[in-house]
Amino acid sequence: MSEQQIKEPVAPYTTAAIEIEEKAREQAREIVQIQFPPYFERFLEERDRRFSSDLAHLRVEIQRIREELGVLRAEMDRRFAEAKEERESLRAEMDRRFVEAKEERKSLREDILRLEQRMDTHLRWILGLLFSVILGILAIIFRVFFGVP
Repeated sequence: MSEQQIKEPVAPYTTAAIEIEEKAREQAREIVQIQFPPYFERFLEERDRRFSSDLAHLRVEIQRIREELGVLRAEMDRRFAEAKEERESLRAEMDRRFVEAKEERKSLREDILRLEQRMDTHLRWILGLLFSVILGILAIIFRVFFGVP
């Protein structure tokens, strides 16, 4: 018999589908072996080194940014504290001015009432004087025109 006629013995329960599956696996192994060149391991190591150096660089940058954020947070807290103190001092000043304005308004009302009373007094005094002057002028007019002595 020739080589072509010799076949390997196959188990009687093996089906054609299993044989096809085994052939597909063998082809896949061959494809995988073909796809990975011999320097692939070196490429992975190079990539891992690049990633680790990039990660180290990112860690340094993250640490620097955290420190800057800490400084900025402290500055922001300080400015907020200053703004709060300034706002409280302005509020105290505003309250003081309102109290002063209220007291001044009260004193102005008292002054206005005093002046109104004084004006009333002067008006009565002037009317009292004018009344006698007007009566005197009327008496002179009656004497001149009507000749009453």
